[in-house]
Amino acid sequence: MSPLRTAQHTHLWRVAAWGSANVLGGLALMWGSGRTTRSARWHFGAMSAGWGAVNVGIAAAGLLGTPSTPLPNPAARLAAERQFHDILLFNLGLNVAYSAVGGTMLGAGYRDVQNAARWRGFGTSLILQGVGLMVLDGIAFVASRTRLDALLDAHVTASVYPLPSGVALTLQL
Repeated sequence: MSPLRTAQHTHLWRVAAWGSANVLGGLALMWGSGRTTRSARWHFGAMSAGWGAVNVGIAAAGLLGTPSTPLPNPAARLAAERQFHDILLFNLGLNVAYSAVGGTMLGAGYRDVQNAARWRGFGTSLILQGVGLMVLDGIAFVASRTRLDALLDAHVTASVYPLPSGVALTLQL
């Protein structure tokens, strides 16, 4: 399996583990908390379990849909790495948005809103999801940048040759 495919699978397994921990932890909080007596905790657990299930589903779909066949040539490897890199970059932006929405919900939960504990529970869970996924996607993004740099360095060479009437510059891709 290519380094990219191995990295994709590793990342998806990490996301699946994160999601599974959120499902189990969220369900445990829901089970151990009263919806009315410990509302913030119960809603934190519910949101965490829901997001965890989504993350497990995304990871499972990715693991089942990512081919394990090697990429045929350097251009295909470069294109696939760029696509993975761009997906991770987009996900990092989404993670910031999740945390920002969660922060807004958490802040609103300390204002005069109806069901304030629900807002605090949901908001705190969204912040945790955003930060947790940002760490996982950040690890994969940095590794992708490293592989992308290696692919670009390995396939682009520039040479300068002196000629009687000047210089020649050649690029080899």
